[in-house]
Amino acid sequence: MVSRQTTRPLRKLVPAVAIGVSALLGIIGCSAGQVTQTGDMEPAVNGNSGQVGTIALRNVQVAFPESGEAYVEGEDAPLLLSIVNSGMEDDELVNVTSPAGQVRPIGNPAIPAGTALRIVLPDENESATSSETTTTTTGASETSGAEEPGTETSGAEAPSVTSEVPAETEAVAPPVVGTMSLVITGLSADLPFGKKVPVTFEFANAGKITIELPIGAPATPRPQPEAVEEEH
Repeated sequence: MVSRQTTRPLRKLVPAVAIGVSALLGIIGCSAGQVTQTGDMEPAVNGNSGQVGTIALRNVQVAFPESGEAYVEGEDAPLLLSIVNSGMEDDELVNVTSPAGQVRPIGNPAIPAGTALRIVLPDENESATSSETTTTTTGASETSGAEEPGTETSGAEAPSVTSEVPAETEAVAPPVVGTMSLVITGLSADLPFGKKVPVTFEFANAGKITIELPIGAPATPRPQPEAVEEEH
């Protein structure tokens, strides 16, 4: 036999539990139709990275096609990245190769100690209009002879970055010495979105490194999904 003293607390507890469950269901129902902020956030860095010796390659990627459509066989595909020389000696990008096609460098490939070289689109490259600085994949080092007087003045006079400290940990970014362009000319096959392209970078002192390059994100933001007007 159950006494009235033991049943009275249960009678008060059941309505309280029912109210709590109803409130929880109401919260879940209101949030079900909302779009979260993280669902549409793009990663801070679109490309890959790598390091060989004192040379760090950051945000390495194939530029998003201007047409908005995937690259097809025979088209040109420019590359985008930053090359940081964290060593105490000057270095130089002497060769770039890829099975996807011949890589055409445009500009001065020298990277003085403690500086960075930005690889940009040909339209944004200050050296793109000068035929004297245009090199080939097999003769990238040939232009270094004409540029040596300019590179000697920079020398190793910028010891703000040392080889003992990774460039990623530096609070102050190394100065950008200049810009250059790298373009894969005449793609050997279609390059759909989501496919990565292996590219090998060779430096005079640091050596070689091969990186898988993804296609970068578009410069303009993606269209946002329609917001749910229903409010609770």
